Amino acid sequence: METLLDQAEALLASNPEKPPRPDFPLPDGYEEGTPYRFMTLKDSRLKGRGWFASEDISAGTVLICAKPIVMVMDWEDPEDLTSFEEDNDDEAMSLENEASGLSKLNEILLLNLVRIIIREPSIWSQQLNELFPRTTKEIEALDIWVCKDDDVFLQFEGLINELHKRKSLPEEVVKDISKRLPLIVRYNVLSAETSPELMVHPSPEQGYAALSGTCLYHLPSFFNHDARPNASRYAVGDVMWVVANQDILAETEVCISYLEHEVLCEPAKVRNVMLNMDFTEEENNETAEDWNEEEEGPEMPVVDIDIQNELMNMDVMERLEAIESLMLQALGKVSPLIEKARMEGSNQMEESIDSTPWFECDAQNLRILKALTLDSLGRMEESISIWKECVLFCETKLPPNDEALVVILVQAALCAFQQSQRQDEARQLAAQAVAVHSILFGGGIERFRRRYNREFQLALRPTYTASAAQDLLW
Repeated sequence: METLLDQAEALLASNPEKPPRPDFPLPDGYEEGTPYRFMTLKDSRLKGRGWFASEDISAGTVLICAKPIVMVMDWEDPEDLTSFEEDNDDEAMSLENEASGLSKLNEILLLNLVRIIIREPSIWSQQLNELFPRTTKEIEALDIWVCKDDDVFLQFEGLINELHKRKSLPEEVVKDISKRLPLIVRYNVLSAETSPELMVHPSPEQGYAALSGTCLYHLPSFFNHDARPNASRYAVGDVMWVVANQDILAETEVCISYLEHEVLCEPAKVRNVMLNMDFTEEENNETAEDWNEEEEGPEMPVVDIDIQNELMNMDVMERLEAIESLMLQALGKVSPLIEKARMEGSNQMEESIDSTPWFECDAQNLRILKALTLDSLGRMEESISIWKECVLFCETKLPPNDEALVVILVQAALCAFQQSQRQDEARQLAAQAVAVHSILFGGGIERFRRRYNREFQLALRPTYTASAAQDLLW
């Protein structure tokens, strides 16, 4: 992995905003038969074909390491070039047509995929043909692809005609490709992001965000979704790993999450809206109290990267005040000032107050911003308790040994390290961070240091020295 990280940083150095598509080799020592050593592909009654453990699997076992059939970079999305107002219009249209359409990025991927089939027809029979949807019954149960972009549709038709003219595949297979391929893309693509959990990730100068993209893989596409995934995935460039995040018993289905892990603690009906797939989740342990049909809360997390950046660009004291106000809204509470106005005001004030809670991860993101702000002010005694709340969220709301837990443990350790009376606590938190990291990413302390090298350079506290923290804690 270290070699791949070096190659990723070299690509970013060549073009920090629009690096070339990565084409990294699989790591040394990885055997292509690895998935079949631990798992077998079987059909399940509820989820269709998926990976099942063929033997007991230990947490930290690498189940699959794979390169994609095709990848497109996030920066290739033409929607990123439009104005804010146009983005809002496109988003509304996208939501309206999502069931039958593809995103702009997925359409680019689709066209590139047909070009690959033209060059290498065997890629269809050996890999793509195996992916969902496979049967006529599965296809008929789905909305057909409706392309809203005439130019994309004409390109697609032209490429299919080119494939037909080449006669490298039978005519009925080409017809099958024209019908199934857009659906295969819609239901099987995965994002590929390098170290997205790191706080430094979005930074144009220090992060890896410019390497993010959308990929279509072969064997990883057979992992089904579960709200309690027993496997986690991560990527460096275009290379993806799937790793057991806990011990898995033989005959158990091995699943990943198709959603961000931070929203898996939300009720099933909320997750189903976000999934927007042909299946729905049902949780046997969710009761009526978990979901109120009359509540009209947000369909997506509110405190996204744009809101976070806006908060962090505020004056420090103004930021703390804004975070407190947003936290009350996120928790579905009313601020004392608004409560007083409501008590003294009219029915109109009553109707204008929205006390519907946001996503739980909204409160978590606000806690993180508050802790970082207090750290920057040198108020470590206050922030350490908030970091511990953040750790608790990761331990109780996210899948086991989650990458987000490592990030929070690192920041909690660095906060405690700045307080002379908390040195032992800092070392305990630091050791826990390495232990969790080693389960998910392997490589022990050396790989941890390599992956977190850029994170350690963030000067988030007044008296912080990266070398001292690394030497004493890691």
